[in-house]
Amino acid sequence: MQRIVGHLGAGLRPILALGVGIALSALAACELPEAPEWDVGIIAPFSSDPIGIADFLPTSVQIDSTGDPWVFTVDRQEDSQVFNYGDLCAPYCAGLIGQPVPGFAHVDSFEVAFSDTDLVSVEDLSGALTLQFDNGLGFEPLRSNADTTGYLAVAIRDLGSGATLDTLFLSADSETLGSQKDTVLSLSGADLTGGVKIVFWVVSPYDGQTITVDPSTASVTLSAALDGIEVAAAIVVVDNMSMDTSFVADIDQETRDEIMDRVISGAYELKLVHDLELDGSLAVSIAGSEADLFSGDPLLEVRLPDLVLTSGVAQAGELTAQDLELIAAFPDVYIGYSGVASGTRSGSQSRFAPDQTLQAQLKVTAQVRIGE
Repeated sequence: MQRIVGHLGAGLRPILALGVGIALSALAACELPEAPEWDVGIIAPFSSDPIGIADFLPTSVQIDSTGDPWVFTVDRQEDSQVFNYGDLCAPYCAGLIGQPVPGFAHVDSFEVAFSDTDLVSVEDLSGALTLQFDNGLGFEPLRSNADTTGYLAVAIRDLGSGATLDTLFLSADSETLGSQKDTVLSLSGADLTGGVKIVFWVVSPYDGQTITVDPSTASVTLSAALDGIEVAAAIVVVDNMSMDTSFVADIDQETRDEIMDRVISGAYELKLVHDLELDGSLAVSIAGSEADLFSGDPLLEVRLPDLVLTSGVAQAGELTAQDLELIAAFPDVYIGYSGVASGTRSGSQSRFAPDQTLQAQLKVTAQVRIGE
């Protein structure tokens, strides 16, 4: 059986194949009794196909299945901010040009928020946060000619909860910013909601030097990049996600002939088995081409009524002889799925883990008359 991946609705990427084998081809393997005349129900066995969850994820999140266990990887998250010296040293540096550089203390912060707003939070993160300080002040802010009491302290906090994830302390006793200072912090084991907040405290001692500094142009640029991100799970927004996919079922000619000559009625039963935090509806269409799926033309497709995404619920219905004969007459048999799903947590959110799947199980019963 060959599967064809369909397309999602607006704003969403293609979803992994949501096909379930209708397994009509299994009829060919059944030994049909000869006369006398009997009505025989032939049940095609359950087919169970795993449906991946990759396309329920935001574009910034992917599944890495190369290791054990599988993990989500998250695209590099980065941002930067310029801190003007006039703000850092205010009010002490007013009219500073040509005057001794004053001492000052300043507290400030900036955020590196998740670039994808549908990514709410991640769990058990493994990754590194790189901080880069570009010193454009024209002097060393941590150390003066005679005073080494300056320092820079940095706290990395979860943007959602405010919990401190890691800290950095640069003392003028042993460190300077120079023209550029890079440092890397590990965030292994952290849970993040929304991104990170970087809070810093800088204490610059009095410098007796008379240097030319323009407070309106001198600045320090702080850049932060969260990279190499792997996480064990993610909470994302799934809000009325439209999904459409299809695949081709291979039905041999002998089975087609038996259906065309002998079928009198049929039935179907579909069951979805999963532990996903999703709710919604799902429709199934069987047609002779991908273009005819969900066409609304009863001469071109067999449409099953809207089903629910609820796990473990057996959803059954009738198929007429005409339905099965139409399917048997299709040159190729396409099975399509179209649905709308939303997360069941507050705010249409769902928690996903990389190894989660949705199992779709479908069986078809064809009632055929033998012995005529």
